[in-house]
This record gives sequence, structure tokens and C-alpha cells, in this order.
Amino acid sequence: MQNVKTLAIALAAIGVAGAAQAQSNVTIYGRVNTSLEQTKIEGEDSVTKMINNSSRIGFRGNEDLGGGMSALFQIESGFNSDAGGGNLATRDTFVGLKSNLGTIKLGYITSPLYYATHDYLGMSNHDTGTSSDAFLWLSAYDPEKFYLRNSITYASPTFGGGFVFEAQYSALNEQATDSVALNRSARPTHYSATVNYDNGPLHVGFGYARTNKFYNFDEGKSKDSALTMAAVYDFKSFVIGGLFERNKSDNGGLQDISGLTGDHHRNHYRVSAMLPVGANEFHVNYGVARDWSSTNDTGAKQITLGYNYNLSKRTKVYAQWTKIDNDKQKSSIDNGDAYNGGGAYSFLSGTGLGLDNTSFGVGLRHNF
Repeated sequence: MQNVKTLAIALAAIGVAGAAQAQSNVTIYGRVNTSLEQTKIEGEDSVTKMINNSSRIGFRGNEDLGGGMSALFQIESGFNSDAGGGNLATRDTFVGLKSNLGTIKLGYITSPLYYATHDYLGMSNHDTGTSSDAFLWLSAYDPEKFYLRNSITYASPTFGGGFVFEAQYSALNEQATDSVALNRSARPTHYSATVNYDNGPLHVGFGYARTNKFYNFDEGKSKDSALTMAAVYDFKSFVIGGLFERNKSDNGGLQDISGLTGDHHRNHYRVSAMLPVGANEFHVNYGVARDWSSTNDTGAKQITLGYNYNLSKRTKVYAQWTKIDNDKQKSSIDNGDAYNGGGAYSFLSGTGLGLDNTSFGVGLRHNF
């Protein structure tokens, strides 16, 4: 009889543990992506560097609350795979609720516009490291961190055969006084809205993002925005995608970079293609940033050629060559020589206006 009681207690304990596991659904995920590259700024000696390509570790989970509703969370942290170190919750970190009416998240969240557009064009190395899109206008998001602080986002359920609507609002800073010394305003805000369409091999993303009053120029009236559309189609034998973006900067990010005041705009184009052959992938990614309005020689071109070999579904080795070809410095007479021109795009710190960046490297990436 004692054995029967012991067995009953053990089975009950197993049942309780099973119920607890069913209520708590947590996944650990991430990737380690490191490359060894020879990098060069025009006119300088080349430097051999080990580069961390957005390595990360994360925890995500959900709990079924019944009635079609669930709670969800994510804590994602970036770490330095090249030199060690990192901090907790430095990437997308949020808590939220999901129901048949949609999903709401609160926290530190990348703009839905990035995931709907730019993210799809980074086929070679997932828009990381030296090959990431140098023309992405960070000032339209959160110029200090890119991941948007103090955010609330809403994503609709799928409707109309593949459409999803998303919106975001972010109170980027919550300080009580202006940070005049840093040219920062006290209470900048960000908002964005996107529409995604996914149907089989086709993805289309379209949206608008804007950050207001981030900079303290002209009494904190700065505005930076991005109107973006991207499309990607998987033909199975190859994948091709394209992006168009219209940026505006009014006493904002452009003034912070160049000193150029007033309202200016530019266009940015990008195409990306991938040819898979067995375990091999051949990549090309080409982007063009046009001159900012009322300036000369402030644009640039960027090209990446890449080769990936997939050792498994989670592990690959790769080689890539990337170059940013900045327009050279020339006097801008239309602006009273206030701006000497020269493209300002780089993936290497300390790059002067108008100087090119080049990198060639090999790397290893593992997802888990």
C-alpha cells in the first residue's frame, strides 16, 4: 500500500510539473557572428581587424491566458564576440499582449519600418558589420541607439490575404531639462506606421517614420523622416529585392553631421540579389545615396560582393568585399561655402568627408 501511495504522489508531482511547464514557454536563441577583415580609409594604411557582426543572445516566451489571449516577452542582449563584454537588454526588449485584435508591445523596440524594408535587403550578412546599409538614415529613428526607447507598438492580425499594419510611438527621452551641451532636446518623440504584404515568395513593405525635436537646433524644432518602400521576390533559383527611400532633415541629423542648416532632402536606392547553388550562395548588394538638396557632391555609392557556404542550416562560413565610394569634397557655392561637400558615409570611425572605405574579410556565423 505504501508503494502505491508513493507512486500516486510521484505521479501527482509529475502532473504539477507538467502543468507548470505548459504555462511557461521560454526559448533561448541567438547567434555568434565574427569576421576577420582588412579595412582601409582612403589615404591611410590598411588595418586588420576582428569584427563583431551583431552577435546576440535572447530569451523569449509566452503564456496562454485563455480566451484567445496570451502574454509575451522578449529580452535580447548584444555582446562583443570579438573582444568580449556586453550589457543586458541592449537590443529588442519588451513585454506584450496578443489577441485576435492584434499585438501590443511595451519596451525598447526597433522600428517596424526597419523590419518591413531595410532588413529584407541585407541577405548577405543580415545587415550587420561593415556590409550593413551605410545609407540608413538613423536620425529618422533614434540617432543615439537605433532601438527606440520607451516605445509602444501595435501590430494588427493578418487581413486581406497577407496584409499586416503596424504602428509605433516612442518617447525617446524622459529627462526634465534640455541637454544643451549635447545639442539634445528634452523630450523628443518618434512615430512610425507600416504596411506589410506577404504572399508566398513575395514580400512588400511600405511605411513612414519620423523623429521630432531630437536636436536642440532652432529652439528644438528639428525633424528627421524616412518614407520607405521595399520589395523582395524569391524565384527559388534566385532572390532579388529593391528599396527606395526619401529622407528629409530639417535642422536635425544633417545639421548635426555637417553644420548645414534648414530643410533638406535626399533619395536613397538599393538593390540586392542572391543566387543559391546547393550549399553555396553568391550575393551582390548595391546602394546609391543622392546629394542632399541644395548641395553638391554629398552623395555616395556602396557595393558588397559576398560568398556564403552553408555548413548546415545554422552555420555558415563567408567571404565579403565592401566599398563605400563617397563623393569628393568640393566647395558648395550655392551655400556660401558653408558646406564643403563630400559624402559623409562610413563604417570606420574617424573617416573624413569625401573619403572612401573598403573592407575585405572572412567570417563564421552560427545561429542557436
